[in-house]
Amino acid sequence: MEQQELFRAVVNICVLIIVAEVAASLNARLKLPRSLGPLVAGILFSPHLIGGIRIGDDPFIHYSELVYVFSEMGAILVLFEAGLHITFGEILKSGRASFTVSAMGVAVTYMMGLGVSGLIGNGPFVGMIVGGALAATSVAISVTSLGELGQLETPEAKMILAAAVIDDVLALSIASLILSMLADPSPKSLFTAIRLLATTIIVWFLLSAASSRLVPRLTDFAAGLEKIDVKYHNFVEIFGLMLCFGYASISGLLGLSPLVGAFIAGMALSSSKYREEVTEFTGTLGIIFIPLFFVIVGSNVNLYSIMTLNFVLVTLLALVAVVSKLLGCGLPASFFLKDPKKGLRVGYGMISRREIALVIAGIGITYGIINDEVYTALVVTTFITMLLPPLLLRRSYLKDPTSVLPDSIRR
Repeated sequence: MEQQELFRAVVNICVLIIVAEVAASLNARLKLPRSLGPLVAGILFSPHLIGGIRIGDDPFIHYSELVYVFSEMGAILVLFEAGLHITFGEILKSGRASFTVSAMGVAVTYMMGLGVSGLIGNGPFVGMIVGGALAATSVAISVTSLGELGQLETPEAKMILAAAVIDDVLALSIASLILSMLADPSPKSLFTAIRLLATTIIVWFLLSAASSRLVPRLTDFAAGLEKIDVKYHNFVEIFGLMLCFGYASISGLLGLSPLVGAFIAGMALSSSKYREEVTEFTGTLGIIFIPLFFVIVGSNVNLYSIMTLNFVLVTLLALVAVVSKLLGCGLPASFFLKDPKKGLRVGYGMISRREIALVIAGIGITYGIINDEVYTALVVTTFITMLLPPLLLRRSYLKDPTSVLPDSIRR
């Protein structure tokens, strides 16, 4: 790589990070999800709009291979950070109820996604991307919504959180299956696909179980090395970063998605007493890489495609996204909680999609599995699902006189 090209990539990355942060801050000011900001910034600064404006012989933003490499680091950090918020033991403790709610939600969503894809004349690979993108729930949005309502300690909230994490694992397993099938595009039977999916889940389980016991001890050892430097104490943070990308690499060697490895590393470190230090360090790195990832995701959206948006496709996908979680998660949750209202709230809380949906959709557009129309429809559907849960949960709790809500919510 020539020095001039390297410097240009660095400048482009800095420009994209700045516009992403400005857009995120504006969204926060408008009381909208911050992650929508970088996505919108990516659309505006895409090669189809501002980024494609010619300055001399070159476009304003040149989306080189190095820019994409840095954005992939952001995707890995997103999953690593998500893993830091829950331990492997907590997933095991969630038990049969949360696993059933999660598995049913993923299965119903995935099958409905395949069905809609076939209905509009697309092939099975497109259906796998659509079903996989819509399968995973955003833990962050569920936590934020329930926290604002003061309901994080309720049975339905705990079920939502545990099931949402299992959702992520299952959805990432589906993503790994898609990548495996892309690497070997020869026709595969349903049994082969199930075997690949089961293998991914088993490998995730065994690696997670072993890591949850080993990594905290290694982190203690890394902390002991900080005695070498009495002024700066960075061994634990650097060790956490090494684990994040090391596990991502190991997952790739095992035929899994690197994102699965990053999630496992985060879960393993969440059992360590140094979790807060690693979380803070990851959050600092995330200021650079994570917004860049969302900008790049947005840059793949052609605004002209939105202007000529297939509203029928968006409506179908939005219906699948909402109805599949209400049926797949809400019904079994009603059974386990023995309360239809609480079960419906679980369904509401499982509607939101964000990071993993965009990651899987990004895989689809990057590998040429889905076209601009389907990709844009998935991104718009993701936006819709991000906005619905706070509204639906708030309405549900406000209508229930037995709910204990903060005074600010009641007013």
